[in-house]
Amino acid sequence: MIHKREPRWQSAADRARVAAELLEEAESLSENSTIATPAEVARASLPPPIRAELPDPAPPAPEGEAPAGAATAAPGLDELVAREPDNVGLLLQRAEVLCGRRHYTAAQRDLERALRLEPGNMDALATLGLVLSRKGLWIEAAAQFKSVVELDPGRTAAWYYLGEALNHVDDLAGALTAFERAAELEPGNPKALYGCGIVLDRLNRPAEATQMYRRSREAAGR
Repeated sequence: MIHKREPRWQSAADRARVAAELLEEAESLSENSTIATPAEVARASLPPPIRAELPDPAPPAPEGEAPAGAATAAPGLDELVAREPDNVGLLLQRAEVLCGRRHYTAAQRDLERALRLEPGNMDALATLGLVLSRKGLWIEAAAQFKSVVELDPGRTAAWYYLGEALNHVDDLAGALTAFERAAELEPGNPKALYGCGIVLDRLNRPAEATQMYRRSREAAGR
């Protein structure tokens, strides 16, 4: 049961505490999600952090770049792609492997090739959106997810990730619409509800944000 206007929920500090408690719950629902937390909201205008891969024995390489001389995916899969460079299924399969290994630039190349061969391939569009998100290219990621939801408006995950991308570029109205659509398609989706709360907080609508944080926690079964 949600009590309206309880004093302990009126301050920004309390709302931030609730959001922080929910973060761990929300993150457990999707290994790939990177929705902005209240702390990240304050850093929304800054460039994305750059992390380094530390392969052995090669020197560190920036995130998204494979170390020199390293296999791009798996030897057998690379050989298959080399024999059939226009096989979209193989390109998507290798892109998934590369993405799992955080070789995002190499994955992006495969996905872009797949889309040149099949411009409307939904899996390629969605996966490319995720790769661009991992690289911090939020504007480009949003464009990919917009294409996905235009082609298939029933994709809950695409709406959610669109909301995430738009939140990062400060399109708060668009982000809220996307998160709300995800929640409509999948009622009780904790991450969609949590995303709504984050955006409502940024829109200075604290009462509504608090309700969304609570609904997210309830939906997560906590």
